Amino acid sequence: MGLDVRPVRGPLGRSRFVGLPFRLFGSEPGWVPPLRRSVRDRISPRHPANTHQRVQLWMAYQDGHPVGRIGACVDTMFNEFQGLSWAWVGFFECVDDPAVASALFERAWNWAGSQGMQACVGPASFTTNDEIGLLVEGREHPPTLLTPHNPAYYEKLWLDSGWSAVMDLWGWRFGPGIPHLSSRQQAVLERLRQRGPYQVRSASMRHFDAEVRRFFDIYNAAWSHNWGFAPMTEAEVSHLAKELKLIADPDLALFVERPSGETVAAALAVPDINQAVASLRDGRLLPTGWLRLLLAQRRITAARVLLLGVRPEYESRGVGPLLYGALIERLASKPRIASAEASWTLATNHKINSAVESMGAVHHKTWRLYERRL
Repeated sequence: MGLDVRPVRGPLGRSRFVGLPFRLFGSEPGWVPPLRRSVRDRISPRHPANTHQRVQLWMAYQDGHPVGRIGACVDTMFNEFQGLSWAWVGFFECVDDPAVASALFERAWNWAGSQGMQACVGPASFTTNDEIGLLVEGREHPPTLLTPHNPAYYEKLWLDSGWSAVMDLWGWRFGPGIPHLSSRQQAVLERLRQRGPYQVRSASMRHFDAEVRRFFDIYNAAWSHNWGFAPMTEAEVSHLAKELKLIADPDLALFVERPSGETVAAALAVPDINQAVASLRDGRLLPTGWLRLLLAQRRITAARVLLLGVRPEYESRGVGPLLYGALIERLASKPRIASAEASWTLATNHKINSAVESMGAVHHKTWRLYERRL
C-alpha cells in the first residue's frame, strides 16, 4: 500500500488525529500526554478562532498504519494586522522517517500555496496564542502547561525537509526554590511603591469577566508590536479564560493600577497542571481520569508564568520592576511552589530577557520557529 497522506474528515477523523501521539509515544515514560479534550477542542469546527481562520488537517498512513499528522492554518486577522501572507503549520507528530515528514510538509505547503500564501511558519498549533515552537534546547526538563515537547529527531526532520530557522523563543526557570528578592531589590521596589502613584492588586474572581478584559487590554497594548503577534477576538479570550479559571490562583494574577483605576500592567502565573496531567497516560478525563487529576493537583510544586505586560508608555516609569518584583514575592510566598517557568520570551527581546534574568531566572529552554518560502 505504501505511504498515503489523507485529509482529516469528520469527528472520527479528528479523533484519530488526536489519538496519534498516544500510539507513537504512549509507552515512553518521560512523555507527558496532552488532555485529549483540549486538543479536540482546538481543532473543532466550533472553536471561536474559526471565525478568522481556515484550517486543514492531514494524517499519514504507511501500509495502512497511522505514522504522522500535520495541520495548516491561514489566519486572515493575523495576516491583515501584520501585512503578511503566512500560513501556520503545526500539530506535527511523526515517526522518525524523512519520507513521511516530507510528504506531510509537502501537503501543507501545497495547500498554503493554493490559499494564496507566500510563506509557511511553524511549528505552531496554530498561532503565537497557542502551543508554538520546536523544542531544541532543554529537552531534559519536563514540559510545563501549554508548552510543546518533542523528540530530538524532529529538528532534523524539519531542517532536512527545507525549513529555515526564523525565530527562537526562550523559556526561563526560577528554582529549584523561588529566589527571594535581595535586600537591594527590595529597597528599590519600596522606593518605587512610595514614589509612584501605582498600586499592585490581585485579581478578583468575583469580577472574573471584567478582569479578563483587563488582561486582554494589557496583552494587546504590550504585545501588539512584537514579532508574530496574533490578535485575538473577545470570544477567543473568553474561551481560553474559562479553561484557565479552573486552575487559576488569584494571588498570582496581578494588576498594576493608577489611583484612577487605570490598569497599566499585568502578570499572570498559574499552577503547572502538567505535573498532574502526567498521571493520565491515556489523556482521558472520563470515566475516572478527572478524579486522578483532582488528587494529583494537590501535589503540584511548579508554576508557569504566562503573561508579563506593561503598557509601552509606562515602561520607563519603573512599572515593570514593580510588577516583576511583586510576582516573585507572591510565588516565593507559596510554600508548595518550588519552581516556576516563565515562557516564552522572544530571543530578540533583550529588555524583558534582561529583566527576567535579573530576578534570578536561568534560560533553560529554547523553542525554534521555522519558515518555508513558497
